[in-house]
Amino acid sequence: MHALLFSALLSLPLYPVNPIKQDTVNFMNAHFTAGFTGPNGILSTSAEFTTRYELMVVYPLVVRAAAEYKIGSVIDGHFPEGLLHGPTVAVEALYYRGTNRMMGFIGFGLIWTMYDLKLSSSAADSLRTNFNVTEVRLKSAPGYRIIMGLRFGRVFSLEISTTDVRPDFVYRRALGENSYALQHQDARFHDFRVSFGYLIPLWVR
Repeated sequence: MHALLFSALLSLPLYPVNPIKQDTVNFMNAHFTAGFTGPNGILSTSAEFTTRYELMVVYPLVVRAAAEYKIGSVIDGHFPEGLLHGPTVAVEALYYRGTNRMMGFIGFGLIWTMYDLKLSSSAADSLRTNFNVTEVRLKSAPGYRIIMGLRFGRVFSLEISTTDVRPDFVYRRALGENSYALQHQDARFHDFRVSFGYLIPLWVR
């Protein structure tokens, strides 16, 4: 994946004909996307929706803040089965090249994930009966993201990204009437995401 992203950078147009008159990014954008994250061995294919605020700091660098929401299912038998959903916040930087008609970009971002795990009835019953586990949650965790994409006509976008985050499954086990223990199980979510978006200019210069 990383080799593909690096190859995409090398294949981007070096410069638009006129970097000022043919700039490919509005100074400020609201960017809305919908897409999916492919299965990663632990999670099923997941739907994802994102809202972003973008600002061109200096040509050709764009920074953006994003709020995302994803929903999927835990499918790995080493972890309790259930529905997983929740928000992610991200800060990302993009480097772009192209023209008003089409541009390409690559980027890097730091993310913070927050999850809500709703166990299936069978998983909850099995954990409570066999291990005295009364609660399972997924701990919030930081991660990073590598991004590449295209934009068409300044308002339509296609993005492909890979994300790596390593949260812990946390099990709350009852030891007695007023005592419990917490047990952590490491997990790694290495996701491949495809999303389609629409940009609304907030300020054009």
